[in-house]
Amino acid sequence: VVFSLLCSLLVALTLVPMLSSRFLSVKKEGTEEGEESAIEKSRMRTFFRNMENWYSDMLRKALRHRPAIFIGTIVLVAASFYFMGTISVELAPQSDANEISVDMEMAEGMNIAVVRQYLNELTEAVKAELPMDQVESFTTEVRNGDAEVEITLKDAAERTMSPTQIADNIRKAVDGLVPGARIRVRAQSGLWIFRRLFSSSDDGEAIQIELRGYDMTVAQRFAQQIQERVTAVEGVSDVRISRREGQPEENIVFDRDKIADLGLSVRDVAQAVQTNVGGSLAGQFRVSGEEYPIRVRLKPEDRLTTLDLNNIGVRTPGGDIIPISEVTIQEKGRGPSQISRIDGQRVTYVTANLEDGVALGDAVNRIRADLAQMPLPDGFSIVYSGEYEEQQKAQRDFSLAIIMALILIYMVMAGQFERFLDPLIVMCSVPLAIIGVVPMILLTGDTLNMQSIMGLVMLIGIVVNNAIVLVDYINLLRREQKMNLKDAIVEAGRLRLRPILMTALTTILGLVPMALGFGMGAELQASLARVVIGGLLASTLITLLLIPLVYVSAHQGIEKAKNGIKNIASSYGTRTRAANS
Repeated sequence: VVFSLLCSLLVALTLVPMLSSRFLSVKKEGTEEGEESAIEKSRMRTFFRNMENWYSDMLRKALRHRPAIFIGTIVLVAASFYFMGTISVELAPQSDANEISVDMEMAEGMNIAVVRQYLNELTEAVKAELPMDQVESFTTEVRNGDAEVEITLKDAAERTMSPTQIADNIRKAVDGLVPGARIRVRAQSGLWIFRRLFSSSDDGEAIQIELRGYDMTVAQRFAQQIQERVTAVEGVSDVRISRREGQPEENIVFDRDKIADLGLSVRDVAQAVQTNVGGSLAGQFRVSGEEYPIRVRLKPEDRLTTLDLNNIGVRTPGGDIIPISEVTIQEKGRGPSQISRIDGQRVTYVTANLEDGVALGDAVNRIRADLAQMPLPDGFSIVYSGEYEEQQKAQRDFSLAIIMALILIYMVMAGQFERFLDPLIVMCSVPLAIIGVVPMILLTGDTLNMQSIMGLVMLIGIVVNNAIVLVDYINLLRREQKMNLKDAIVEAGRLRLRPILMTALTTILGLVPMALGFGMGAELQASLARVVIGGLLASTLITLLLIPLVYVSAHQGIEKAKNGIKNIASSYGTRTRAANS
């Protein structure tokens, strides 16, 4: 945008004047060509003249009712800021990406053949809910003991249902289908790349809660309580805990006293287990210059189950062979598949997806309110991270950008106007944009997101243009034609009405195609265009009425202040002279 405006400025200062000198001309009345041109333009001229006269009359009436208009404007701005608090907040608009994934997580260590069997049941249930005439491709996969179904839909123009609607139907159909399995159904939105970047989970769910604490047993128990509470929250689905049950394992505990009494070491016993189960390298077999490792261990039929571990023998220094069950104790358990840390602190993630039409900010606010009632164990804390954390950072960054934009715009205008008051008058048009932004967001059902806030930043630079044109022309009439204050305002408003409307309408109409949101992924940009259209439309209409009134009030206030200071100074001088005399 900056580069385009710089190029536009260069063209406006060089090419446009040259072309105007070559092609623009004024037709004299009385000639055949001039009369024909006048007839063609008479209706349009009459329309614009009537509109300018109507605006001038309205401006004169407004100057007589300034307090009422000021109060009405303040009420509208205050109401807009109030209703802005009711708008849902999220990182970026949800967009149709034509993809649905169904993930089925089984217990760690589950046999792949069993997983495949359950996957067949899941596939049948999913297909029963799919409009197959709107499906582009359907694939299944078993990986690391988990199963996944990937569905690619046809383009939006070729189907009647959105991915989120289909995902909701599938979610209801597969709920409780496979006992003990966790099934998640996700409609990939156009925001998937953001969630991949801003989420610590593998699949980039919209909601991510970090439970930070050292004790893994307490963390697992407390994470399950959080999962139960979040599952009951409206608009949230597919809640899961990142820390799974873990891989099944057989732990061998050594009886060090017995081992020492037999003249053995822990290393001797451990080596016996390693050799019989995992195997030990006994040497190399060489043939034709090639070497092949010789690994010694039990036959497959002798190491099928953990009970076979009891049959492993270890030789004592006296030559006796004893089973390791005499010097060990076997305990069944599960080992963690992974331990996640943030800044050196152990963390357990509780993640979830959003249902169709639910904004991230609304869902997180409900979750926060619910979890606030649950006491935390000592040494544990909850952090809302992922997409929500990035949303908060984005809002802070954009707030700083808005403040910097206001400062820079004021500095530029102060340098051009060569005074400090007129830029403040022009800046009064900035908050007026909110009067159009909030109703536009509410009418279109959009959210307050990264794109719409970016539109607000753009509005700051756009809405001041109309006020600059109006204030600058008022100053010109007062300076060069020596008009009084109110006459200069009315005349400037009448003459600048058409340029102001032209610049505003061209910008608004240029953004209409983007605001309509045609095509896949267009929702990402539509909210920006709608915010700019609503803000510019409202600020233009109100600016035409309010800025002249602010100009009059400000300059009359300064004149009164100057006259008051002069009167005070004059009376003080009179009293001083009287005292001296």
